[in-house]
Amino acid sequence: MDDSITLGVSACLMGEPVRYDGRDKGDPRVMHRLSGVFRLIPFCPEAQAGLGIPRPPMRLVGDPRSPRLVTVATGQDLTESLITHCTSECIRCTSMQLRGFIFKSRSPSCAVESAPIHDREGAVTAMGSGLWTRAFQQAFPMTVVVEEADLADEQGQRRFVERVLVADRWQKWVDGTVTAHHLTEFHARHKFQIMAHDREAMKSMGRLAAASGAAETLSYGRELFAAMARPDTLERHVDCMMHLFGFLKKRVSSEQKQEFLHLLEACRLGRRSRWEPWSWLRSRAQQHRIRYLLNQWYLFPDPRETQCHPVGPNNGTDSDGRHPKSFTW
Repeated sequence: MDDSITLGVSACLMGEPVRYDGRDKGDPRVMHRLSGVFRLIPFCPEAQAGLGIPRPPMRLVGDPRSPRLVTVATGQDLTESLITHCTSECIRCTSMQLRGFIFKSRSPSCAVESAPIHDREGAVTAMGSGLWTRAFQQAFPMTVVVEEADLADEQGQRRFVERVLVADRWQKWVDGTVTAHHLTEFHARHKFQIMAHDREAMKSMGRLAAASGAAETLSYGRELFAAMARPDTLERHVDCMMHLFGFLKKRVSSEQKQEFLHLLEACRLGRRSRWEPWSWLRSRAQQHRIRYLLNQWYLFPDPRETQCHPVGPNNGTDSDGRHPKSFTW
């Protein structure tokens, strides 16, 4: 079975000279790192719509909910030309099974909520998405969408890869026969991965998985994508690892319990990498052959999740730089 995953990407980020000035915006994170993990298909709606290379600079103007695409110098309205092309591209994308898309930031066609929207006098009144991005997200709401700016650091790249892999597993699950047993199994394997992003969503999704009707399955998918889009934090990871430790506490010695708790406390305080207690749990799960733990994507991720950046130390703090509250056992 072909396990390759396909993503769309703005062509300029792949080093193709398709921008309005005839240049590219080649991004090494996309061209070299992510291209080693995923199959990337380049798109440039402006060039593919026949607007030319080079072409006059364009911007979004008018109502932020439905802006128009016009040339900066003459005000020529090119909205319909681009929308017509975007509609046909969405039809073409249907057979590609794209699991994600990396868009160019601030582009009037490709931005994700970062394109300036102007009034008739040229003043910026709001920020919004480009026309191609709007069309794509409307056609494929269950596809992971980011800008290259979201991949600026290793944490952003790791989160994106994780989201894409979860999206791929979900879509493959949906494409099969989703019975109550199957959905509860899917949730059980992803429970702690979801919990690291949103504990309340994890609980809500557990109830949906237990019901597992058609409506509940649809709601489960939406909640899954929403939860995985929220940032994971050290506090939530500490919570996950404490819960996972509960499956081991009767299997390990008092000395081993103290070893783990000391590791986790040091992690919580930012003195040790969170990968250290995580690795401890992995090792004990394998040693004691606890099937529930061995099936957790949280502890045993898809190898592609660490292909860009191998699992290793980080600074051990939450995304806002604070340490989570202390815990007791």
